[in-house]
Amino acid sequence: MPEDTDDITGLGVMHLLEAIRRSESRTWLKSWGRSSRMSAGISPAQEECPVGPHSSAPEPRVTFPRRPQLWTSCVFVLLVAGGPTLAPGGASEAGVKRLIYYGWGVRDTQYVRDHWREMEEMPFDGTGIVVAIDRSKLETGGTGNQLGWQVMGPRAFQIEEFREAIEDLRTARWRRFTENFLPVALSSSVSAEGLTWFDDERWRTIVNNFGVVARIAREAGLRGLILDPEHYNYALFSYPSQRQKVDKPFAAYRDAARMRGRQVMTAIAAHLPRAVLLSLFGYTLPLREVHRGRSIEEANYGLLPAFYDGLLEAMPAGATLVDGYEFAYPFKRRGQFIKAYREIHDEAVTLSAVPEEYRKKVKAGFGLWLDYGNRPDFFTPDEFRQAVASALEVSDGYVWLYTQRVGFFPLSEIAPAYLDAIATARQGGR
Repeated sequence: MPEDTDDITGLGVMHLLEAIRRSESRTWLKSWGRSSRMSAGISPAQEECPVGPHSSAPEPRVTFPRRPQLWTSCVFVLLVAGGPTLAPGGASEAGVKRLIYYGWGVRDTQYVRDHWREMEEMPFDGTGIVVAIDRSKLETGGTGNQLGWQVMGPRAFQIEEFREAIEDLRTARWRRFTENFLPVALSSSVSAEGLTWFDDERWRTIVNNFGVVARIAREAGLRGLILDPEHYNYALFSYPSQRQKVDKPFAAYRDAARMRGRQVMTAIAAHLPRAVLLSLFGYTLPLREVHRGRSIEEANYGLLPAFYDGLLEAMPAGATLVDGYEFAYPFKRRGQFIKAYREIHDEAVTLSAVPEEYRKKVKAGFGLWLDYGNRPDFFTPDEFRQAVASALEVSDGYVWLYTQRVGFFPLSEIAPAYLDAIATARQGGR
């Protein structure tokens, strides 16, 4: 099939053949209808004036480090749209597509408590949410004061420390924002400095911390976790780097990483048995390195597949791991998303030691960067509408959007035409 085809029937056939190949589904939904604005929960008035009365005074933003290596995605938009069921057993129920916001403008639990109504006026289905360690210092503490950036650290957290945060989130009576996530940075010098795969005591603490995060998510009614595997000045998933700390063969590292993945997923599943783990990058991250001629042992992220294999092995039925495919940031053409979908499902699986688990539980998602390269005009509104609609159509359920300079909570520096583009794409518009 030509890469830039706009034949939706052709894409449906591609997914049908994929379903037969994997033998995961024998029935297919053939309805291609679109959801209306009212069924999506967006009124015309909301689209024309999508922010509430508190939007005129922007509040301080939570700060995030820049991501120079991979232009990491910190802002997600997961879309709900009535489109075709494109893949068997997708990450969302009954083929529904969801849009989540997560990024530099992500908000903490206290902001959610006070502004959840205004937040729901944005054309999303959920958001990433920051949990502060010290609630009085959130805006000045940076990532060091965010639970998600300290999960991999030496401190063992307890659920009692976060009762107020849970109550913040339970105050929100969400109608549309049903897809909310807690972020976790897996490899940052902020917390992971000095961590090795063979430190049992340290990993007991990490497993405990994942259990705490999952319990917060469960008690607050959240969907799951956002996993960020990018190296922030600490290369946890690099065998060459880690071997300088503990000199063992690659096979020993691979087995240890896989074991740690099982331990982490067991802790998560104890509280969130149907968790969605939305990873900003998945197996396709080291796959890109392999495509450039590196062996998996040499790759900067060569241990990531083993760790994620462990997650998959311990993952209950009903839970999913979404490859968020951050490489899609600048994509404008539908064919690019189709090619990426095949990369996730047909190529990256070759890096997994548990391919059957991979085929059942790994789903394709995509990230888009609205102001790509800090260029607010990189996409025209129509180009962005088409990009979001294509990503939504091709994905297994989740699509996310990243921004740096513009924000949604409250609305900041976003032209109304882009809001309309997102809302239209969210409804399945082309």
